[in-house]
Amino acid sequence: MLYIAVCDDIEEERSALRCFLNSYFVQNPYPYTITEYATGESLCDDISEGSRFDLIFLDIFMSGMSGIETARQLREYDRQAAVIFLTTTPDFALESYDVRAYGYLVKPLKAQKAEWLLDCYLREEYGGRQKTLMVREGSRGVRIPYREIEYIESNRNLLLVHLENEEVHRVYAKLDDVEQELASHGFLRCHQSFLINMERVQAALDDFVMESGTRVPIRQRGAKAIRDNYFEYILSQAERTRI
Repeated sequence: MLYIAVCDDIEEERSALRCFLNSYFVQNPYPYTITEYATGESLCDDISEGSRFDLIFLDIFMSGMSGIETARQLREYDRQAAVIFLTTTPDFALESYDVRAYGYLVKPLKAQKAEWLLDCYLREEYGGRQKTLMVREGSRGVRIPYREIEYIESNRNLLLVHLENEEVHRVYAKLDDVEQELASHGFLRCHQSFLINMERVQAALDDFVMESGTRVPIRQRGAKAIRDNYFEYILSQAERTRI
């Protein structure tokens, strides 16, 4: 089930988006449910109490808490939900990226742009959640969702797979083999012994600073090319926010 939230303080705007989504899913048959909110406060309240959504459409200009403020607060509880901002001006595109927005749509909604963005989400994000890294941990096999991995550290044939929730899996595999599998899914080999999830990078300095605060080293040889690869990836993701 695809869980969708629509948060907009104007009832007519919520209704228009709901009609668009219903029409879209006639042509793209996914099981889904839509929950509507008139304020950012009510959305955050539900999420803080345990409600979870895969996709959130969030108006930027609302009475009370703005869409940007709402997104910042909901990220304290849910770092996985994809947020698509709705607004009448592209002025907040940079701020929307700061809260890890998936996309940005200008009102009135352009069907072609909205359909393209939903197509990307279903293919890359929603479908991507089913993608897992299969590894051997002790005497058992373990499947680790790609999206939950922050970085992987290698010590010969022992890998330490660090997850976003600070769990660490100790698995027996070669980093070269894991890199080959993950390279096309937003991962970057930045050092002989480290592979990072670029979606989990907080800052690119002399080292990569991950969301957990961990500093992952960048090898000196080829350091510029490594940073360039990272920034190219970030720019490619930011293309979704362009109008």
